[in-house]
Amino acid sequence: MSLLKFIFLAIVGVLLFSYGMGIQTCIGTCQLFPNCDAVCKERGYLIGYCIDNSDCCCGKEHEE
Repeated sequence: MSLLKFIFLAIVGVLLFSYGMGIQTCIGTCQLFPNCDAVCKERGYLIGYCIDNSDCCCGKEHEE
């Protein structure tokens, strides 16, 4: 039963995170932007992260 609760919480967490990252833009490679998070925040995004250590992508809250 606890495994089922864990799986449910993981699914809810992923859904909430993906909703919060509703607008995502990849601005270049992580080699070009080694401090991806700081560059994205300077550009007005909430977070920046490297996908597979390849692409620097920025995300902001879902706009309604």
